[in-house]
Amino acid sequence: MQSSFIDVQGVRTRYLHEGAGEAVILLHGIGLSADCFIRNIDPLAERFSVYALDLLGHGFTDAVNFGTSVPQVVMAQHVVDFASRLGLTRYSLVGSSFGALVAGLVYFSNRDQVDKLVIVGSGSLFHSAEQQKLTLGASLKNGREAMMGTTLEKCHRRIANIVFDPACIPPEMLALQLTSYALPDRLSAYLAAITGSVEAMDDDNARVLSRLEDLRCPTLVIVGREDPRADWKTHLDGTKRMPSARISIYERCKHLPFLEHVNRFNREVGDFLKEATSQRKLATPWNA
Repeated sequence: MQSSFIDVQGVRTRYLHEGAGEAVILLHGIGLSADCFIRNIDPLAERFSVYALDLLGHGFTDAVNFGTSVPQVVMAQHVVDFASRLGLTRYSLVGSSFGALVAGLVYFSNRDQVDKLVIVGSGSLFHSAEQQKLTLGASLKNGREAMMGTTLEKCHRRIANIVFDPACIPPEMLALQLTSYALPDRLSAYLAAITGSVEAMDDDNARVLSRLEDLRCPTLVIVGREDPRADWKTHLDGTKRMPSARISIYERCKHLPFLEHVNRFNREVGDFLKEATSQRKLATPWNA
C-alpha cells in the first residue's frame, strides 16, 4: 500500500492506493479517513486498482469553505474530480456510512462512469430524515469527544463505540487518526460537514433515499445486524426498491464490517466487483 498527495482543483488530497486492473474507489464515513480501510486495500489490490481518498476536511485532505453549498454534494464533486485527475474513465465505488451517500451522489451526477456500488452501513443513504438527524447527533457526540483534546485513548473509545468487538481495531489506524485530529481545522471541518448535512436533510438533490428506484447500477449492500448508526431493516427495505441490488447482513457486527469481519468483507466485495455487469436481483438477503 502506498500513500500519495495530489492536487484536485486546488485542493491537496491524500489517498492510499495499490494494485492494478479495474479501478475501485473507497470512501470512508464522516469524521474518519482513508486509514479505516487499512485492512482492505492490499487484499482488494490483488484483483483491482484500489484508491482510498480522504474526503474534504478529513484525514490529511484540505478543508474547503462549503458556504451555502451542501457538504456531501461538494464532496461528491471532489471524488469525481479526483477520479478525473487520475485519468480514471470508469470505476466502482465502495462507500461506508456518510461515504456511501457521497458514492450515491457520484453515481447520480456521473452515472456513465460508475460501474458498481457497494454500500456499507449507511443511515445517510437509507434512513428517513428524522431518523438520520438522530443518527448524526449521536455521531457528532462520539466524534467531537474524540477530537477535543485528542488522545490515543479517546480515538480508541470512539471506534470501540461503533464496533461489536474492539479487538478488531487496528492500532496503526488509531495512530494515524490521532495525528490527523491534531490538525487545527479538523474539528471545525467535521462540524461543518455534519451541520450542513442536517440542514440539507429535506433536499432530495442532497440525498438518495427518494431516488433508490433510479439507482440502476449493480449494487451490494452490507450492514451489521447490531449497527447503532444504520438500521438493517431500512437497508433491507431500501435494497428491495433498487433494480439491481442485493444485501448481505453480518451478524455480531456493528458499523464497520470491513474491520469487524475483514476476510468475509474482502472476499464478498472482491467477488461482487468481479461478477458480470448483468446481475440477477436477489429477493432475500445473504446471511451466510
